[in-house]
Amino acid sequence: MTNADHLAVSPMKPSPALGGEDSIDREEPAAESQPLLDRNNLPAPTTLFGAAMEVFRVALPLMVSTGMFSIVLFADRTLLMFYDGVSMSASMAGGNLFWVLVCVPVGAASMTGAVIGQLIGNNEEQKIGRLLWQSIWIALITSPWFVFAGFFAEGLFTMAGQDPTLIPAETTYLRWLMLGGLGLVIESALSGFFSGTERTSVIMWVSVASGLLNVVLDVLLIFGYAGFPALGITGAAIGSVLAFWFKVVCYAAILFRKDYRKRYGLDTGLCLDWQVLWNFVYFSLPSGLMYLTEASAFTIIVLKIGQMGDMPLRATTMAINFNMIAFIPLVGVAIATSVLAGRHLLQNGPAFAARTTVAALLISLAYSLMWVVAYQAGGDWLLSLYRLGKADGQSESAIVIAGTLLGFVSAYVVFDAVQLIIAAALKGAGDTWFVLLAGAIVSVAAVGTGLVLDDGQNSLYLWWWVITAWIWTLAVTMVIRFLGGRWKSMRMV
Repeated sequence: MTNADHLAVSPMKPSPALGGEDSIDREEPAAESQPLLDRNNLPAPTTLFGAAMEVFRVALPLMVSTGMFSIVLFADRTLLMFYDGVSMSASMAGGNLFWVLVCVPVGAASMTGAVIGQLIGNNEEQKIGRLLWQSIWIALITSPWFVFAGFFAEGLFTMAGQDPTLIPAETTYLRWLMLGGLGLVIESALSGFFSGTERTSVIMWVSVASGLLNVVLDVLLIFGYAGFPALGITGAAIGSVLAFWFKVVCYAAILFRKDYRKRYGLDTGLCLDWQVLWNFVYFSLPSGLMYLTEASAFTIIVLKIGQMGDMPLRATTMAINFNMIAFIPLVGVAIATSVLAGRHLLQNGPAFAARTTVAALLISLAYSLMWVVAYQAGGDWLLSLYRLGKADGQSESAIVIAGTLLGFVSAYVVFDAVQLIIAAALKGAGDTWFVLLAGAIVSVAAVGTGLVLDDGQNSLYLWWWVITAWIWTLAVTMVIRFLGGRWKSMRMV
């Protein structure tokens, strides 16, 4: 933790002004241009209720957006179970490995919104275009990695000791998804513009359109309707890839509007600016690496469960599907927290940023508690969805086990909301290195403990206890850091 503190305030970090004083000419805007946003006229709620309303205004479209993603993910896996139970299990392992392979550039690109929030809070919105272009260059640089990872996909699953009956489907799924990896990174960067400028309704409508496209393509390509061939798990992956690139096209088309190009310097910022690039990498890379440590730890757990056979993995997939429906919409609240806390930190001071964080936390806790009630009171009813379609004997056994696993989800879902929101506030302030180092230490400790205690037989519940303790510890760690207050003096611009 001490190292993270040093990194956060190190004199080696980039200049406090994004891109330095010389990277963007400070000319007065032409008379016909829209004036720069006056930070003193930005809304600054002075009560907890006002802060909650502000968070809700920004977060609600993002919750719909991320909620749509969770629905698509749920539909994707459920449709695959109706097609073939093995395909659902393979999509879980393949999807997790895909996220491990793309999460660093996606996590880095997703910090665009937080940095843009601070630029607006610091009355420097004409620097936004140059920042956005640097995030796109970073995305393009990563494209060879996606080709490399897809080529060695089968070897990765074999090396992980996966069930031989799952490896062909897992490999096919991952290779197709890698074709959409670059699109996922670019759309994460472009969506950061709309979250950072608090135009979150744009993200909502693009995500809804993309999600509907994905589900329609799933139905057509998995089962072979309307003259399409029945491609099974391959069709599910193709639908996801097309949906990724659809979002890129939509965001790009909106960004090319003349008023956006002029107001935010999207035309003048079209260049490779090493100083701006380095400043962005310094603060965004820890976010991507944090995604990697958490995704890697979770993937190791899923792979260990997968080594027990199809039924434990299928039960885990069922429980995680309902966990994702509860968790992913909170990512929208976290994005809003990061943007608003960062803006208020520069615009109005730490007290306003702290009030925003508390308001976001209360919203998230209320939402999570509703899901705890749903899991406890209606878990069997929720899982009955998996009895639709071609449910075999193994699916019935997996449903029974999944009912027990939902008890673990109930035990950690509230803590998951706490760690997500507090970590988002810390990242919005610029405390990204602490979030990385603390998260990495907790993740390694959790997985390491599981590996030591795993006897190789009947260890499904052991690994679910590991997941639960891991999330509890992350929540406590982030709260302690936030209460310590070091984030209050940090800046990313």
